[in-house]
Amino acid sequence: MSLTGPRPAPTHVIAHLSDPHLIAGGGLLGGHIDTEAQLRAALSRVEGSGERFDALVISGDLADTGDPEAYALLREIVEPVTERLGCALVLTGGNHDERRPLARALHGVDTDEPQDTVTVVNGLRIIAIDSAVPGYHHGGFSDDQFAWLARELADPADHGTVLVIHHAPITYRSPVMQLLDFDDVDRLRGVIDGSDVRAVLSGHLHVTSFGTLGGVPVFVAGGVSYVDDVGAPRELLMAVDGPQSWNLVEVHADQVVGTVVPIAQHDTWPALSEAVMDYMATVPEAEQREVFSRKRS
Repeated sequence: MSLTGPRPAPTHVIAHLSDPHLIAGGGLLGGHIDTEAQLRAALSRVEGSGERFDALVISGDLADTGDPEAYALLREIVEPVTERLGCALVLTGGNHDERRPLARALHGVDTDEPQDTVTVVNGLRIIAIDSAVPGYHHGGFSDDQFAWLARELADPADHGTVLVIHHAPITYRSPVMQLLDFDDVDRLRGVIDGSDVRAVLSGHLHVTSFGTLGGVPVFVAGGVSYVDDVGAPRELLMAVDGPQSWNLVEVHADQVVGTVVPIAQHDTWPALSEAVMDYMATVPEAEQREVFSRKRS
């Protein structure tokens, strides 16, 4: 007899990381953060979770300055992990990335064009679109990118679509970061309205945040490298080393659920004793809720 929940398991599971800001050669980001160590720690937590992942998504700012050596380091770190997990790797550029070195190192092409991709995993379509505006830190799509997205969404996927966009298409509390927003949220909302898009995965803000784009949930992964101190006054933009995280995204038939996973490994203890778990495993499935949920005086 096994202990099971009343709801079915998710159809797809995604590990969503963002903003590693990799620096090659052992340099420290802002003089504080070992970005290589941070990314390795985050991926260690991904592998240690025991989840069956369909995709590992990293939603932009892969490198801090577009350094080709940083993209080579990214491949060195990430590709063995996806091979061991047996999952797809989905990447997109951010405002700290540079398109040509990214395209050369990660896609094997010599171009300044955005490397927008479609990845289908077990019927779930993941569309990654480079929202970096060349020469700027704010985000947006070209007319060609909007047209391409509309064409891709014209035919629904078996399990729907997840969009990956670096610049989160939601309003963030920081007036400084609002200067670097996605520049045409209304147009993006119009393109996905009525489509099979089920969620948007973003980064850029260096916080874990959630919102909606029309009726579509937006999940923003907290930075792998550093995090914005949301407890500081909104007029300030203060970086903090400590609460870095990634998002566990579970796609169900009727909903998409995001859960924050801290990168730092904290002390743990069993919330339920082994005796309780052993006993519950002997309870018939139809009676498990009654037995486990009922309060005891």
